Amino acid sequence: MRTTILLIFIFLSSATSAQRLLLIDKKLTLPIKSSNTYTTQDNFSGYFPVEKELHIKFVEELEKIVKLLKDKSAKKPESLLVHVGETTFQGIRVPLAEEERMDIVVFTKINGTRTTMHLCDAKLSNANNAFFITTWLKYIRGK
Repeated sequence: MRTTILLIFIFLSSATSAQRLLLIDKKLTLPIKSSNTYTTQDNFSGYFPVEKELHIKFVEELEKIVKLLKDKSAKKPESLLVHVGETTFQGIRVPLAEEERMDIVVFTKINGTRTTMHLCDAKLSNANNAFFITTWLKYIRGK
């Protein structure tokens, strides 16, 4: 009897899957949580899903955007389209008199639920956008 219960426990523990998503709060107030699914309620709560196995690549793309925004001498690309798993960064260059700005939206669709986040707003200066993204990166890293 004891071995049967032990075998059932071992089987059930090995049959469960690891958490495949990181749910990151867009407003930086709720803790990052792990989940297997992304629901409409998570979307309504302000979470943005990132595939756990690709979160390092996601962070690297955010770092590239910050670098692009901070470099005043670099010519901004006409458009931006980067895919990281189910997540897509899409943006355009907005030429203004004082600086070339970027308008970037990041979106994803997981489990039939689509969510977007206006990552970089051309109405704000590049410095302000870089500050916001850097703050979001610190939150993601837990610093």
